[in-house]
Amino acid sequence: MDSAADHEFIPRNASPALKAAIAELAAKSGRLESEFAGIRLGDAYNLAVEVFGDELPEFWRIWNSWNDMSDTPAAWGDL
Repeated sequence: MDSAADHEFIPRNASPALKAAIAELAAKSGRLESEFAGIRLGDAYNLAVEVFGDELPEFWRIWNSWNDMSDTPAAWGDL
């Protein structure tokens, strides 16, 4: 399976939260929302980091934290 960073933004299939994050990114970067159709989410995240800097919106901070997690399941421990 490919990484979440490789997934493309397809407006008709995107969640409301992702659509709002892309709209905010478009406004902040001075681009049209339509320019983001098909963008890799990893590229959108990198642009958000560049554009927002220390003011990175919560959506992108959470998105990144999910993608930094290991794919290896944690040990079950003593059950």
